[in-house]
Amino acid sequence: MMQWKQCVLFAAAALAMPKLLHAVTTMERQFKVVNESGERVSVEWVDPNDGHRIPLGAPTSGESVNINSFVNHTFVIRSEEASLGDENCTEEYYQVTDDEIQILIVKDGLVVEQSMIHDLKPSSGKAAKESEQVDFTSDCRKQAERALKKKNLPQSVIFERLTECLTQNAAELIVEKSDELVLEANLRVEMSRLAENYTCADPTKEVSTPIAIKTWNHKGVDREVHILHERPGSQIHMLKDFISAEECQAIQDLAEPLLHRGTVADGKGGSKMSENRKAWQAGLKVDWSKEAEGDPLANVKRRLFDYANQAAGYSMQVEGQEDVMSIQYFGNGLDDPTPDRYMPHCDGQCDGLPFKTGGRVATMVMYCDVPEVGGATNFQNAGVFVKPVKGAAAFFSYLNPETMVTESGFTTHSGCPVLQGTKRIAVQWMRIGVDENNPWDSFDTNTVQYKEYQ
Repeated sequence: MMQWKQCVLFAAAALAMPKLLHAVTTMERQFKVVNESGERVSVEWVDPNDGHRIPLGAPTSGESVNINSFVNHTFVIRSEEASLGDENCTEEYYQVTDDEIQILIVKDGLVVEQSMIHDLKPSSGKAAKESEQVDFTSDCRKQAERALKKKNLPQSVIFERLTECLTQNAAELIVEKSDELVLEANLRVEMSRLAENYTCADPTKEVSTPIAIKTWNHKGVDREVHILHERPGSQIHMLKDFISAEECQAIQDLAEPLLHRGTVADGKGGSKMSENRKAWQAGLKVDWSKEAEGDPLANVKRRLFDYANQAAGYSMQVEGQEDVMSIQYFGNGLDDPTPDRYMPHCDGQCDGLPFKTGGRVATMVMYCDVPEVGGATNFQNAGVFVKPVKGAAAFFSYLNPETMVTESGFTTHSGCPVLQGTKRIAVQWMRIGVDENNPWDSFDTNTVQYKEYQ
């Protein structure tokens, strides 16, 4: 009897599975925007998470834009004047439908005519395959019914066959739906990449609107915290008045004789110079014996670890952590073809995989000097933009402390080009799994301890 109850429960779950997976998974679709309006128009994707608009193209009259998207995603088509801030200009919203190929024709006056092509079938036979998979439970049920009519078959055999049928087909469906989720995530990343230069180039863009504002009290001092992004595995916060002018000056004085060209990980456990990161930096060690005397560097490092542990739910200790890094970017004018910048990257793991002991889990970026133009920190996949403010700090974490699984790309960020003025920041990368006996530099840039080479 227990086997049959299990069979019924399993079958019920399998029957519901295709509908549940279909409900949470959007379908990839392609559409084309043909501009016949007589003016340039802007095509923008609307991020479903926060409503942030990301430009994907600006075709002139007679041109077209091909876009890969998903069912139910929303796009805005508007005149170039509207995209530059003219709120009175007409704009049209379009939501991607279930049709395989969709063509939008933009006419004079921004009238959008929709032309659907229903007769084109996907080359992969995807629609037919989905129909077959949604119906797989009925096939399994029919097999079980036929087996029941054969009275010489024991119930255990029928149960085993039904379970095998449901398991095999459900597994295939889950794999396909997982592939679609990965495809959608990749599309989001690609859209964010395309929008990177648009976002960084906007001199009027301000800090993203916070989803919450909190107060953090540390040793009797209240600091305002703007929560810009918050998920179990990733957080992005901006803290006002986190570092003082005196502390910044102390860091700058210590760094001045030590500055050298910044490097990036080379993927082989070491580091290298790269055009993706144009900056000067110097690592600063803390003399903890001076903390009681009010040493500025020690005070800053203690403060930022106190905040990180409280905000992210970590239990990091300061011993064995990376040096505080003083980093400087210099602007050489608006026409500089290769300005100082840091291209999109992750500071630690951001692949959604289990955490590697000794790796980075959080970052604090403290803004000491801000440039006249440029220099923002842009979290392209999270739709978060942090315009540097003197004395403020940007904190972001990238590890779920409950599951010990890293986040999947929301903290990917860039240092926008510095065009005019100087950007000076102090950065602390924070790790879990390091201590006095296993300091950060006992690991290579792939988070493998050097002693494991021996």
